[in-house]
Amino acid sequence: MKISPAKRIPQAILQTWVTVVMVLSMCGLLAQGTVAQSAKQSKKIVLIAGKKSHNPGEHEYLKSVRLLKVMLDQAPNVNGVSTEVHADGWPADPSTLDDADVIFMYADGSDFGMANDPLFVGDHWRILEKQMKRGCGLVLMHYSTFAPQSHSQAFLEWVGGYFDYETGKPGASGKEAWYSAITTETALCKPAVHPVARGLVPFQLREEFYYKIHFQEKDTRLKPVLTVKLSGVDEQTVAWAVERKNGGRGFGFTGGHFYANWEEPNYRKMLLNAIVWAAGGQVPAGGVESKFYTDKQIQEYLK
Repeated sequence: MKISPAKRIPQAILQTWVTVVMVLSMCGLLAQGTVAQSAKQSKKIVLIAGKKSHNPGEHEYLKSVRLLKVMLDQAPNVNGVSTEVHADGWPADPSTLDDADVIFMYADGSDFGMANDPLFVGDHWRILEKQMKRGCGLVLMHYSTFAPQSHSQAFLEWVGGYFDYETGKPGASGKEAWYSAITTETALCKPAVHPVARGLVPFQLREEFYYKIHFQEKDTRLKPVLTVKLSGVDEQTVAWAVERKNGGRGFGFTGGHFYANWEEPNYRKMLLNAIVWAAGGQVPAGGVESKFYTDKQIQEYLK
């Protein structure tokens, strides 16, 4: 039997098919480009918690950074961030810091000896210097703002200020007093105009505030973020931010004693804003949205 030759595909249909294939291929390439671009723009946030040293509900380093991770991961108006939590004061593999956009440190300070502060253990300081030189952001909270005079210039450069416990003048008793000071009281916190303060309104907070922070004179980079009026002293800056010449950003906050303060929306928002900002990200117009998560919710999320 003679088989008839196959019919030719009309030229118009063939051209249509070719066009469709080209368009689909271009869409695939564009999609790949978008994924690559998103990955490149993603901000890596490294959250480091020191070892527990205070009573329950106080200086809850690990609980706080775990909460911060969940809040950042679940924030409805923040995209393109990845978060890591590291316990015991330092990452087991420090190389994870090499591509971090910001390092958040919440741990004990150095006033009981340099070994008490994880920043000064082993080669940690050298590694931190390396990250600061390349423009990595740094956020220090509460006890982590303590600095010895031997490293004070670096603190001033990287975050703009520090808690000074070594240069005070002798008081009436003859004993040397700290330059900086501590008080626990309820105070009105007033936000300034800064990206970290977006979405904040004045709020009352019971806190162990560190104040009389040592700032560098005439530091034009230094921008107050939160001020409070404490008993017996002038208005004090307790949260501040700086932008370094190499593009790195620094933020310090002296509060952070009581874990219960995470339930205050303005408190959460300021710290979340600060982390996003210090990572070089864009803080949303109304600030980072969040909710407080219970221990059980955090545990379930981090499984």
